[in-house]
Amino acid sequence: MSSAVEYLYIHIPFCIRKCPYCDFYSVPFRPQLAEAYVNALCTEMELRRDAAKDLRTVYMGGGTPGILSGDEIAGILTAAKATFSIRPGAEITVETNPGTVSLEKMKILHGAGVNRISIGVQSLHERELAALGRSHTADDALRAVHDARGAGFDNISIDLIYGIPGQTLQTWEATVLKALESSPEHISTYELTPEKNTPLYRSIGQGAVTLPDEEIVTEMYYRGTGLLKEHGYVHYEISNCAKPGYECVHNLNYWNRGEYLGLGTGAHSFSNARRSGKIKAVSGYIQSIAKGDIPVTEELDIKGADEIREFIFLGMRTLAGLDIRQVPGGESILKSKAVEELVRLGLVEIAGDFLRLTGKGLVLSNEVFVRMF
Repeated sequence: MSSAVEYLYIHIPFCIRKCPYCDFYSVPFRPQLAEAYVNALCTEMELRRDAAKDLRTVYMGGGTPGILSGDEIAGILTAAKATFSIRPGAEITVETNPGTVSLEKMKILHGAGVNRISIGVQSLHERELAALGRSHTADDALRAVHDARGAGFDNISIDLIYGIPGQTLQTWEATVLKALESSPEHISTYELTPEKNTPLYRSIGQGAVTLPDEEIVTEMYYRGTGLLKEHGYVHYEISNCAKPGYECVHNLNYWNRGEYLGLGTGAHSFSNARRSGKIKAVSGYIQSIAKGDIPVTEELDIKGADEIREFIFLGMRTLAGLDIRQVPGGESILKSKAVEELVRLGLVEIAGDFLRLTGKGLVLSNEVFVRMF
């Protein structure tokens, strides 16, 4: 990368165990391997010293970053601050799951400068958590949110999943309402999607698992976001709601097609119209970094039609919509037959210089993108 970016993503690939629906790169947690990995991350920062500076956000995702010790996470952030510098008030997020954090660890994270914690609650019904293969209980999840607040966090995000095998509209509503009792600043609601090469996908193909009907899943989406809006949350992206002023700055940079640096195995970066990804192998990553090599396995220059597709796919995820002025040849998009048809179908609308999904279009976003592409 020839220019420095201001947004940093750090991938922590370790989990207690792999959830059957997850297709993110992760491996079983082993303390010695994790220690070596953390050291490699700090070394990669040195190797990429000129790639980022004056960070506006640091986002530690995974995997389960919270599975590391508090001191390991603090050490990573100390290295990032020393290498790249972090702006005062920068958003610093760590993802974690209930059962991998305690009040004591939360206090260490908060003391180390983490000011936003993201907790993978997913459901507050035991049967649904079992269907998802989660390693925590509903009580664990509520305790984690309580401990985060007790540790001093005033920006807590939780993830919830709908469309779970055996889930009903009633149990989904109950989960959302129970989650709202903890008053987190940010709530993400994701539809369970059977990704290829996951145990869930195979189980569905074999008929061992059945997902709720599509109509019910659509109702779940509208009911979930509706409840959140009723409680004062702003629905600002297809799957994300936040109290005013607590929208995720790091993710907004993704959706605005901003540049970012990704550190760690399997992490991606975007800068100077080029996307790159690193090797998905913890040991291979550690070995390459020890030799002073960045193990990049893929690079792609995003130009022409690919650039326009990215603007559409990312920008239209937000409820503000796609700013046509930012897109090369944007005016021609508004005049295209595809957009005219989508407007007629009530899936998109034009508001000044913005093209955005309607309420109906939000749940049919994939169809909208396919038609536009």
